[in-house]
Amino acid sequence: MSAPVSMYVIAGAFAFVFLFFGVSVTTWNRNTKEIKDLREQMDALMAEVQVLPSSPQQDDRPRNLEALTCGCADSFTYASDFGLVGDGVTNDAVSLQKAIDSAASNLDAGGTVILPKGTFLTLSSLNVPAGVTIKGQGYGSSPLAIEFDAGGSTIAYCGTDYAVKMTGHAASLQDLAVYDWRYPINTYCDTVKAAGGVLIEADKKLVESVTISNVFLYWFMGGTSLTLEAKNQGGIAYSNFQNIRVRHSKVGIKITADANSFVNSNSFLGGAVSGDIENVGVLAEGPGACNDNKFYGMVIEPPHTNLAHVYVTGTKTNVKLLDVRLEGTDMYALDKPLVVIDDSSYGNVMNGMLGHTHVKADLNRNPGIDFVSNKMAGLDPAPMNMLWNAAFNGYDKTTETLPGWKNPGSNVHLDVLSESEVLYADHQILRVDYLNFGGAFKLEPSTLPKSPAHSMVSFGIYARSSVANSISAVMRYTSGSIISSASHSGSDEWEFIGMSSLYDKSAPYFYFSITGDVDVTAPTLVYGFTPATPGASLMSSSGARMSGTFTMGMVIAYPPPSNTPYYWVLPLNEGNIFEMDMQGNPYRTIIRLNHKTADRFDKGTVVTLLFAEVGTKIRHNAYIKLKGGMDFVSTENSSITLVSNGDPTWTEVSRND
Repeated sequence: MSAPVSMYVIAGAFAFVFLFFGVSVTTWNRNTKEIKDLREQMDALMAEVQVLPSSPQQDDRPRNLEALTCGCADSFTYASDFGLVGDGVTNDAVSLQKAIDSAASNLDAGGTVILPKGTFLTLSSLNVPAGVTIKGQGYGSSPLAIEFDAGGSTIAYCGTDYAVKMTGHAASLQDLAVYDWRYPINTYCDTVKAAGGVLIEADKKLVESVTISNVFLYWFMGGTSLTLEAKNQGGIAYSNFQNIRVRHSKVGIKITADANSFVNSNSFLGGAVSGDIENVGVLAEGPGACNDNKFYGMVIEPPHTNLAHVYVTGTKTNVKLLDVRLEGTDMYALDKPLVVIDDSSYGNVMNGMLGHTHVKADLNRNPGIDFVSNKMAGLDPAPMNMLWNAAFNGYDKTTETLPGWKNPGSNVHLDVLSESEVLYADHQILRVDYLNFGGAFKLEPSTLPKSPAHSMVSFGIYARSSVANSISAVMRYTSGSIISSASHSGSDEWEFIGMSSLYDKSAPYFYFSITGDVDVTAPTLVYGFTPATPGASLMSSSGARMSGTFTMGMVIAYPPPSNTPYYWVLPLNEGNIFEMDMQGNPYRTIIRLNHKTADRFDKGTVVTLLFAEVGTKIRHNAYIKLKGGMDFVSTENSSITLVSNGDPTWTEVSRND
């Protein structure tokens, strides 16, 4: 056999032996003697094998095969090498921590600590730094309680702190149980309660990509099974938790951040929170940002909780429960909700199965809560454009005024483009020629109905401009401050300029700020946490089409007080057809309708007044302009139709007398 061939054959044979033993070590449960024997055999092979030159031109000095391999004589740190006992009686905390520290510092050994089967009593917290994985042998045969004879690995903590603390990037726990130890009965360990099972802590730093998989957190009745906590400008993100089983705990899973920290964009896949959960199954709380934390397919089903199965609070906090199962067999009798979303939180997304009770939340702030059961139903905001004349119809070129919009002032010229350029059906394009003085031009609706039930609003407009930052959407935030959207890029293309946010319900204020030449069309404003809805619909501010019956409100109008007998007030926003109730005296005179500003109908509102009796007179005057200047006098079952001019005046449309 030639030298090059023999070299590769020997190297390949050794690699096979090395791989075989490496895989065996990771998969077999072995004791300390077996591991020691394997290492001795591998050391002997390393000493014997020499690398032969592959050609006469190469250096013929002998080299160890290790020099041509990865240099990783063993890729794991075996906790059993550090004096573990695993009998549930001997304190293994020091030995375990030594194994963890060795894995963190010994590059040759690698960052994974192999934990053999056994029950490892720990009287102090285990600290898992960045890059270290603790991998056990599973948590036994029972998903409801730890079976100590089933070959699993159990960290049995006895103390008042957290059993395990993870404080660095890419730290990991796999295939083991963490137990708030109670044995022997009637001893210290039986009476003391741990603060919790696993703490992922980011204190003055960022902690990313922590993973926990196939871990059983058991009996933390004095604390929290799993806590993600960021403080002092710390942050936790991009971590992944798979098949975590929480059973019997004061709090199941807690996500929390102080005012200057965040816990964002972490994912929980599967798993369950069950058994006796005293206070809450999943708790997410601020005041810092705790949002975009997702729970996929998790089951949360303790029979009852004192607070709720899921509780969310904080203006910067929300959660996403996707395809989850929420049940509480005892909650119905207690008349308690399974989910509580504090009024400060918004934007939560929840769907799946909800049993026994309901969700307590402002559903207008949380339209993504889509549980549907016989105890509750989700709520979506009505996708109705609240801007009147969003189609920009009725533009008067002479006065440069537009119905439904405040007068523009002197720093712009307005015009309407030809119909061939429209972006949405039946919606005209308004060209704004900005004259570069007097500050920003505010394109602002003249009237806007209030919607106190909603805390959120979405509004915007399509804009086209070659001037960067020529237009932005502006509104008054819930705190009273003025906020604005992103501006147009100046691309000379159509861009939707808008925003969605909490708004000041006591003094709503919305407008489009224009500081450059721009074309605009299809403005929209929708109350609720929902996407904006520009464009035409079957019935909108752009027009309406009906194929069925159109029913209008019909209400009764009563005579005015005796001190103002000629000044009638029709009920505002209750209908368009009014039955004029004369209260037994039909011989009355009407010379004013809804004269006060607060009672006026919008311009273009058509009303019909119905008279059952003979004798009521509507006098032609400056406020009620009747056809031909002729007064209207009712006959039996007669009527007159008027249109509002948007001020105290009315004009006759038709009469039936």
